Amino acid sequence: MENLLKMSQTLENLVQENDLVGELQGIEKEHGIRPSAELKEALDEKMEPERDLKIGILGRVKAGKSSLLNALVFKGQNVLPKAATPMTAALTVLEYGDRFEASIEYYSQDEIETIKSNHATCQNILENSQKERFAELKQNNRTGKSDSELQELAREYAIKKLKDEASLYAYYEQYEQIKKSGINASSIGEKEILTCSSYDELNEKLKDYIGSSGKYTPFTKSITLKLNEEMLKDVKIIDTPGVNDPIVSREERTKALIAKCDVVFLVSPAGQFLNDVDLELLSNVNEKNGIKEFHIVASQFDLQLSAPEIIGNGVLDEAIQRALTPLSRQQKNVFENKKSSYNDKIYEQLTRFNVLYSSGISTEIINNYDNLQDENATHALGLFKKHYPDYFSNKETAISNLKKLSNIDEILKALENVRKEKDEIIKGIMDNFIYSKKSALNQYKNEISAIINKKIEVLNSTDIEELKAQIEKIKSVKSKVVINANAAFEDSGAELSSKLKEKLNTQIKALFGGISSASENAKGSETVTKTKSIDKGAGFLWHRNIFGGRYETKEYQVSIDTLNASSLRTAAQDAVIEISNILGDVYSDNIRMWKKTILKDLLTSLQESVGDEALDADMIKQSVRNIIANISLPEFSYDTTLPAALQKSGKLVGYERDEFLNALESFQSELRSRTNADIKAICATLDKAISNANIGDKFINSYEEKIEQLAKDAQDKESSLARYRSILDQLNQIEG
Repeated sequence: MENLLKMSQTLENLVQENDLVGELQGIEKEHGIRPSAELKEALDEKMEPERDLKIGILGRVKAGKSSLLNALVFKGQNVLPKAATPMTAALTVLEYGDRFEASIEYYSQDEIETIKSNHATCQNILENSQKERFAELKQNNRTGKSDSELQELAREYAIKKLKDEASLYAYYEQYEQIKKSGINASSIGEKEILTCSSYDELNEKLKDYIGSSGKYTPFTKSITLKLNEEMLKDVKIIDTPGVNDPIVSREERTKALIAKCDVVFLVSPAGQFLNDVDLELLSNVNEKNGIKEFHIVASQFDLQLSAPEIIGNGVLDEAIQRALTPLSRQQKNVFENKKSSYNDKIYEQLTRFNVLYSSGISTEIINNYDNLQDENATHALGLFKKHYPDYFSNKETAISNLKKLSNIDEILKALENVRKEKDEIIKGIMDNFIYSKKSALNQYKNEISAIINKKIEVLNSTDIEELKAQIEKIKSVKSKVVINANAAFEDSGAELSSKLKEKLNTQIKALFGGISSASENAKGSETVTKTKSIDKGAGFLWHRNIFGGRYETKEYQVSIDTLNASSLRTAAQDAVIEISNILGDVYSDNIRMWKKTILKDLLTSLQESVGDEALDADMIKQSVRNIIANISLPEFSYDTTLPAALQKSGKLVGYERDEFLNALESFQSELRSRTNADIKAICATLDKAISNANIGDKFINSYEEKIEQLAKDAQDKESSLARYRSILDQLNQIEG
């Protein structure tokens, strides 16, 4: 790195001290040569973002994520409170700091207004649903229930129905908690910093912000904890809030953070291992985000050890294996059945490592063995002693086996392996970067040497009179050169624009076909159980009194249409990004190829129209390179943000399903129009840039300057040759 910076600085000084900046600017741009200060900045940036090992923790609420993190980071101390609900669980980032500090980020007023607005929509749906249900209950009321009782039953039914539309219900639940807090939302700022002197103090303060009943919990968007913990040095842990996040910006930030992770741990309760919610969480893990390792942690593993078929003859190690075997089998079966949903690389990542188990309660018992206050911990220890007496007969053996059950050492070992791999990856990135930059500098240095050698050769072979004659020749063909250069340049640009438009349209058309295919694949159906009142018919009053009323509730099954919003949202998001990439990459590739061919086209055109004897080919090349390097061609950028209506995830039914599909149809229509307009705008801007380049005048002026400089050098030939030889000596001394 130091050698690279030294080489860059030496070349930079040499070029500036010898007034070669203008002459070499085309070559600089071709090889991507930047000022030394910028190179140092780039090297620092390459190191800084990659310095931390980023660890993502995925898991549904109550999966045991907090317990696992408390065990991993805080040696079992209950620093992180248990999350409230899937809708109010904050995004939490843990990183190293010199002191305990918590940075709280609240929802913005705009975000709260969005929650409030969607809550109002939910209220309308609830009221209509409740009104319809009340009318049904009142019509079929044969049990003498009061209107208030029927209203309560109708309300419960309406809420249950709304819960089926999970992401819509999220807004309702979020704003209900905001109302219950009693805090005026407008009084909440954007951020707050908490400082603490101990973990106990930190735990107490955090309860207000991410605890299940914290007064600021419904307002807390994310929290960053800076902690003076050795384990967090060079590490950043991202604890995600889950799925169906009511706040689009938070979910997008969560996905962005997970996408940058080096290792992801999915925490899934051993008793409900790898269910649909877990698989939904894994939609954030894909080939494009570059995750290097993926592990599944079966949390609350201790609960599995009390089943008779697991206990066996009371040998703990055997029991652990008996409990772990079906979990490993389930991991294999789940991902085998879902194999078609993943590409080979992702499938390999998801199945490469065996299931890790953990028991947060075991760590709790270890830390408080002589003074257990937690009822669950006391109960768990009692079960361990009962079912595995030989392993929990005294404190020493008990703690040893509790450590085995917590399995923290194995999880830390997995992290350490990734950390080692990370160091190698960082080194590889830096080595490749340094190699490519050094290679570019060496090519730049060699081209400077070639130009200086050419100057020496021309000075030795040309006298002043010949140069004066060449200047006169240039003046005589100047107008012709300008006309032919402009014509050749504009013809080449028109061909570029035509090819570019054709390639872009072809690729974009294929991409929209992919969105339509993804839309069909995302549609599905499922059978759900519902209830209805059945009229049993007339009968004797005494019969109905003994055996029940005239009406009875019966269950029945119906098929409902569903939509996998997550896969379709991902397809739409990928499509927008791909469109951006296609427009950007195809454009850049065509511009790059055009810059290579235009030099040849110009040289051929000029030599054919003016004659070889009037123009020097090497000087033409150098002049054209500098001119093209300074032509301002349009740069391309594209907004890849999806509209809010398409920011939902999970399985959608009913109102939400229809709304999502309608939004997707509108989005595709608008995207087609926008993309077509963008392609036209790109080509129009490109055409304008080329037609306004006025390359003929720039070329002839640049060429004249070079001839005149050569004539000037020839007037004091020996001095000029000495200066050029000195430059060559300096170049030869620069170590590549």
